[in-house]
Amino acid sequence: MFLNRAINVVVPTTKRTLTGTYNGFAIPLQPETDLGNAMLIAEDEEANYEPIAVVASIREGKEIAQTDLGGRLLRLEREEDPGLCPFVYKLWARGADGRQHVAASWLATEP
Repeated sequence: MFLNRAINVVVPTTKRTLTGTYNGFAIPLQPETDLGNAMLIAEDEEANYEPIAVVASIREGKEIAQTDLGGRLLRLEREEDPGLCPFVYKLWARGADGRQHVAASWLATEP
C-alpha cells in the first residue's frame, strides 16, 4: 500500500506473483530462446565444476560443449592434461525471480 499525498487516500498495491513458471523461467525454454548471458558449466562425476563459456541460447551452449569435449579428447590423445573430465554440462541463466537456475543440462556423451 502507499499513500497518495495529492488526495490523502491509501491506495492498495498489487503484488505480482510468479505463477506458472517453468523451472524458474517465465516461458518454456526452446533451443533458440534468448537467455541473455547464460553460463555454460562442465561438471565431473564428483560435482567438481569448471566454467566453459557465456552463451545466449541452449543451442549455442550445446555447440560450445561439443567443441569443448572434442578439445579435451584431442588433448588426451596427445597425452596432454585435458583438465576436468566432463560428465554433464549445465547451462545456468537468470530466471523470472532474478536468481540463477539451470536452464538445461545434458550428459557429455550426448550429441
